[in-house]
Amino acid sequence: MADGEVRTGKVPGLKKHILLWVGTALLIVGIVLTVLSKGKPLDLLNPLSSSQKVTKVPEAMRVVGFLPTWMIGKTKTYGSEIDQLVFSSVGVSEDGSLIWDVQAKKLNSDDYINLKNNITAAGGKNILGIELFDDKGIDTLIASDSAKQNLYNEVKDVVEAGNFDGVNVDFEYMGNPTRILDDDFMSFLDGAKVAGWKDVSVDIFANTIVKGNKDSLDSLLSKVDSAIIMAYDFHRPSSTIAGPVAPIGAEAGVRSISEITQKIVDFGLEKQKVIMAYPLYGYEWETDTNLENSVTRAAGYGATVFYKDGIGFTGVNWDDLAQSPWVAWQEKAQRSRVVTQKVGKKYKKVTQYYTVDQWHQAYFENEESLGIKVQAAKQAQLGGIGFWALGYEGKTSDLIKNLKTKLQSPPTPL
Repeated sequence: MADGEVRTGKVPGLKKHILLWVGTALLIVGIVLTVLSKGKPLDLLNPLSSSQKVTKVPEAMRVVGFLPTWMIGKTKTYGSEIDQLVFSSVGVSEDGSLIWDVQAKKLNSDDYINLKNNITAAGGKNILGIELFDDKGIDTLIASDSAKQNLYNEVKDVVEAGNFDGVNVDFEYMGNPTRILDDDFMSFLDGAKVAGWKDVSVDIFANTIVKGNKDSLDSLLSKVDSAIIMAYDFHRPSSTIAGPVAPIGAEAGVRSISEITQKIVDFGLEKQKVIMAYPLYGYEWETDTNLENSVTRAAGYGATVFYKDGIGFTGVNWDDLAQSPWVAWQEKAQRSRVVTQKVGKKYKKVTQYYTVDQWHQAYFENEESLGIKVQAAKQAQLGGIGFWALGYEGKTSDLIKNLKTKLQSPPTPL
């Protein structure tokens, strides 16, 4: 063939040879891949894409806001920044009856209904919260078929009458955080789904994750639409050492949010069902010194510091391990002591009063520390975050909205 000449005719038998070669090559590749994968399905590339794997698009992380009854009428008007608004809560008796005290009756108040309607209009869900904090009372309830059925029916009636989208179960075993993982409690949750409670979530302690085993935690998540970890009160008013309410990190042997998320990842739990709830508050103690994590002077007498209170603090320090702000200051405090004094001709015990410069420490949350907690949930690929409690951030703060924006943006390394 001369230079530049193009042949257009077909070569006899060439097509058949090519097809045979291609078929043989594909067969060999298939055998090799089968051997390498040891019979397991391979994660093949999408033929429509040059390099991207076929992956399931993750569900959007959601924000759960707990609205305590005592804050109804005292909060801002929430909208699209809250995906699930939990009315917290209606009490439950051990016979399965709902307790309609003054606080629970706020379920029908104009202030709550306005908030509820606003959440619905923004595309969110309204959740009915029920609570029982007595170990013996919970055991009595779930051991009785009639009590459980009574509760199933009463809750379903409220859900239907109030057009709720689901129920949040806040049954807290104060003496044993893993008791909620036992078979009888699982059976109770099964009944709740069958009873028509719609979207069912359950609140659990941080120690439920830390001390629970994989099989029990998997079973719990299979029974509910979401498990909400109460990732707060790592330090309490009763603590003998001042410290953060929700530390990201801590010294070895001390509980932290990182320990919880690591356990979730290591166990391979269904992360989309896990919500990490964070505090909008901290605590203040009288302390021996102004040094970080000082000994508290009177354990049990810590005062709550709401997010809105922390905005006014000056001279704020930063706990690098906990990723938490804290502050120390002095106040004049009155003290008393009993002394023996001579009164007339006799010695008597009398009370003397005097003042001292008393150190105080407050560990609290600000937008930076909460933003880091949002990033932690994103890095762990959890189903979302929650806040206890709405209203603690103040009436005009845009905190929740700003944090949801962080939640929706791509995660950044911690």
